[in-house]
Amino acid sequence: MKRAPITGLITALLLSIATTSWADLTAKVDRTILDANETLQLVIRYDGQAFRSQPDFEPLSSDFEILSNNRQQQYSRVNGQSQSYTDWNLVLMPKRTGMILVPSLTYKNDVSNALEITVRAASNTSTSAGQQPVYTETLVDKNAAYIQEQIVLTQRLYTSVQLSDLSLSELDIADVILQRMGETQYQKRINGRNYLVVEVQYALFPQVVGKLDIPALRFGAYESASGGQFGMFSNRGSRIFRNTESKTIDIMPRPAHIAADQWMPSTEVQLTEQWSSDVTDLTVGEPITRAIAISAKGLTGAQISPLATTESDAYKSYPDQPQLEETVNDGTVIGTRTETMALVPNRAGQITFPQIKVRWWDTINQRMQTAVLPSKTVDVTTAVNQPVTGSLNEISTLQAPQTIELQGSNTEQVPNPLIKWSLALNALLIAALVALVLMRKKSANYTRHQQAEQDDVVLVNLKQKLRAIEIEAKHNNLPKLRDAILSWGKSLFPELVTFKQLATLLGDSELQALLHQLDRQLYNNKSETNLDIAALVEILRRHTTKAGTGNYAKTQQRELKPLYPSEST
Repeated sequence: MKRAPITGLITALLLSIATTSWADLTAKVDRTILDANETLQLVIRYDGQAFRSQPDFEPLSSDFEILSNNRQQQYSRVNGQSQSYTDWNLVLMPKRTGMILVPSLTYKNDVSNALEITVRAASNTSTSAGQQPVYTETLVDKNAAYIQEQIVLTQRLYTSVQLSDLSLSELDIADVILQRMGETQYQKRINGRNYLVVEVQYALFPQVVGKLDIPALRFGAYESASGGQFGMFSNRGSRIFRNTESKTIDIMPRPAHIAADQWMPSTEVQLTEQWSSDVTDLTVGEPITRAIAISAKGLTGAQISPLATTESDAYKSYPDQPQLEETVNDGTVIGTRTETMALVPNRAGQITFPQIKVRWWDTINQRMQTAVLPSKTVDVTTAVNQPVTGSLNEISTLQAPQTIELQGSNTEQVPNPLIKWSLALNALLIAALVALVLMRKKSANYTRHQQAEQDDVVLVNLKQKLRAIEIEAKHNNLPKLRDAILSWGKSLFPELVTFKQLATLLGDSELQALLHQLDRQLYNNKSETNLDIAALVEILRRHTTKAGTGNYAKTQQRELKPLYPSEST
């Protein structure tokens, strides 16, 4: 008779425990209709505390891109009532248009509800302008270009609402030299609505022929909300994303009739010169400095071809290392190469500095053009302290003959011409010694200038071959990477044959280990070692920079050890 109440009490207690331990899993979205380039906020709530684990969000990946996932936990107790839950806030970007089902998600033994949303096709810029509060625009200045020709890419974000923490994803395109030209912001009124326009421009220089695919980028920001409930703080609103438009450009090869050293695709090339002093007042043996600047619109400084060297019997030329720079003006890159040289006239009279020509490809008129710096004829005078020439008889008649008388002796008078002969010979000897010193000094200066020019040629060659290394490394093409590294090394050491010789001559044990690992991975398929290609490229980049400073002048003179040394002594 007493068992029934006890059994009922136990049952009620178990139901109570089961009821309090029951945890629901629910899903909700901030809207059910959106455009293709808009985001959706999904909130998954679990009525309990989840400290480490989370629901399985993999079913979402078929139709959505998960841009962010933030966990929030809440526990409160008010008037004896406790509330505990965990929220996962996800920002989703739809992958397609149409009717999309947000699938049920599972966590532990619970299953969330499914949701149905509608994704509309995004409006074109022409129709969205002035209608959507936030939209993007993508522009390219041409649909086809030659290899190494500049392509200007413009990405714009239009917003009529206040945004904060604006960001833009990184642009990365294989086999393209990228240069971000700048970012500007301005106001624009469209269809009676004021917009803030954020504009980012890039200069692209394609290095291979074919189709150039420019990927879509993503603008991200937070929509600024109004003041909080207490009117004191500004809350950061919902996260928004807008994708830009992808583009495809046709890259054409260089015309076959144009030599590679004359390939400079540009819209305008100019030649200017500057002299260190008055060029109309030149003196034999006195140097004057001439700086010739080649500026090209739509090219970097490194793309500008060096000037052809000229030689003359009338003057000596001592070139300095060229200076390369880039500026941005009116939405285009302007590269400048400045070549400076010291010119020393050898003789008096008229001398002519020949005209200088630079051939380049006119991308507007689609033909070869020639930039010309006219020839210049100048008069060279003899130095003021130039030795006077004449016969010894003329020199001896400048003063009256004198005799020296030695008192207290019967010594005969010493003829004055003998003393003059001695003085003349001494003067000639001193002049010869001074001339020898000057010649050696000039020879040393010329040697230094020659070495600087050689270092510049080596540096440009190394940079070109380093670029080839970076491309093969990015494609993970180990055989071609090996060949590119050896080609790079031969720019420093022409007799180079093996990786071991390269590492030894550079004195770099870390490089030697990586090169050895490259060979093992290339020729031993069973090797389980993973080559750190990024570290290898960085070391070669560092050696390229050092080579440009002339630090390898002595290294290049080392004698390579034979690949197969003879055993005989």
